[in-house]
Amino acid sequence: MALNLRNTCFWDVDVKELDKEKDKFFIISRVLEYGTMEDVVNLLSEYDSAEIAGVVRRSRIIGRVTANFWSLILNIPRSEITRCLEAGNSHQRR
Repeated sequence: MALNLRNTCFWDVDVKELDKEKDKFFIISRVLEYGTMEDVVNLLSEYDSAEIAGVVRRSRIIGRVTANFWSLILNIPRSEITRCLEAGNSHQRR
Protein backbone atom coordinates (compact mmCIF):
# COMPACT_ATOMS: atom_id res chain seq x y z
CA MET A 1 0.00 0.00 0.00
CA ALA A 2 1.44 3.37 -1.00
CA LEU A 3 -0.40 5.33 1.68
CA ASN A 4 1.51 6.22 4.81
CA LEU A 5 -1.11 5.45 7.45
CA ARG A 6 -0.82 4.39 11.05
CA ASN A 7 -2.27 1.11 12.29
CA THR A 8 -4.78 2.91 14.52
CA CYS A 9 -7.20 3.05 11.59
CA PHE A 10 -6.60 -0.57 10.64
CA TRP A 11 -6.32 -2.49 13.89
CA ASP A 12 -7.90 -5.61 12.40
CA VAL A 13 -5.99 -5.87 9.12
CA ASP A 14 -2.38 -5.83 7.95
CA VAL A 15 -1.86 -2.37 6.46
CA LYS A 16 0.81 -3.75 4.12
CA GLU A 17 -1.76 -6.07 2.55
CA LEU A 18 -4.18 -3.29 1.58
CA ASP A 19 -4.34 -2.34 -2.08
CA LYS A 20 -4.77 1.38 -2.77
CA GLU A 21 -7.34 0.85 -5.54
CA LYS A 22 -8.97 -2.44 -4.63
CA ASP A 23 -9.49 -1.45 -0.98
CA LYS A 24 -10.19 2.24 -1.67
CA PHE A 25 -13.68 2.28 -0.09
CA PHE A 26 -12.46 0.57 3.08
CA ILE A 27 -9.34 2.75 3.38
CA ILE A 28 -11.19 6.02 2.88
CA SER A 29 -13.98 5.04 5.28
CA ARG A 30 -11.60 4.02 8.04
CA VAL A 31 -9.40 7.11 7.70
CA LEU A 32 -12.36 9.49 7.70
CA GLU A 33 -13.79 7.83 10.81
CA TYR A 34 -10.65 7.02 12.83
CA GLY A 35 -7.72 8.84 11.25
CA THR A 36 -5.59 11.66 12.55
CA MET A 37 -5.13 14.93 10.68
CA GLU A 38 -1.90 13.51 9.28
CA ASP A 39 -3.79 10.45 7.99
CA VAL A 40 -6.41 12.68 6.36
CA VAL A 41 -3.71 14.80 4.68
CA ASN A 42 -2.11 11.61 3.31
CA LEU A 43 -5.52 10.41 2.15
CA LEU A 44 -6.22 13.68 0.34
CA SER A 45 -2.90 13.40 -1.47
CA GLU A 46 -3.82 9.93 -2.77
CA TYR A 47 -7.54 10.20 -3.56
CA ASP A 48 -9.44 13.06 -5.15
CA SER A 49 -12.37 14.74 -3.45
CA ALA A 50 -14.89 13.06 -5.77
CA GLU A 51 -13.71 9.61 -4.67
CA ILE A 52 -13.87 10.63 -1.02
CA ALA A 53 -17.31 12.19 -1.47
CA GLY A 54 -18.53 8.95 -3.06
CA VAL A 55 -17.47 7.04 0.03
CA VAL A 56 -19.15 9.55 2.36
CA ARG A 57 -22.38 9.08 0.41
CA ARG A 58 -22.32 5.26 0.56
CA SER A 59 -20.35 4.16 3.62
CA ARG A 60 -21.89 2.38 6.56
CA ILE A 61 -18.51 2.38 8.30
CA ILE A 62 -18.51 6.08 9.06
CA GLY A 63 -20.79 7.48 11.72
CA ARG A 64 -23.36 10.25 11.58
CA VAL A 65 -21.03 12.92 13.00
CA THR A 66 -18.24 12.02 10.58
CA ALA A 67 -20.61 11.94 7.61
CA ASN A 68 -22.10 15.32 8.53
CA PHE A 69 -18.64 16.85 8.95
CA TRP A 70 -17.37 15.60 5.59
CA SER A 71 -20.60 16.54 3.85
CA LEU A 72 -19.93 20.13 4.91
CA ILE A 73 -16.28 20.01 3.85
CA LEU A 74 -17.05 18.38 0.48
CA ASN A 75 -20.33 20.22 -0.21
CA ILE A 76 -22.43 17.07 -0.25
CA PRO A 77 -26.15 17.66 0.32
CA ARG A 78 -27.18 16.07 3.62
CA SER A 79 -29.92 14.15 1.83
CA GLU A 80 -27.20 12.19 0.02
CA ILE A 81 -25.49 10.85 3.15
CA THR A 82 -28.34 8.80 4.56
CA ARG A 83 -26.43 5.53 4.20
CA CYS A 84 -24.68 5.93 7.56
CA LEU A 85 -28.10 6.28 9.22
CA GLU A 86 -29.58 3.03 7.89
CA ALA A 87 -30.39 0.12 10.18
CA GLY A 88 -27.46 -2.18 10.65
CA ASN A 89 -24.90 0.60 10.84
CA SER A 90 -22.74 0.06 13.92
CA HIS A 91 -22.47 3.84 14.39
CA GLN A 92 -26.18 4.52 14.13
CA ARG A 93 -26.53 6.11 17.58
CA ARG A 94 -23.50 8.39 17.39
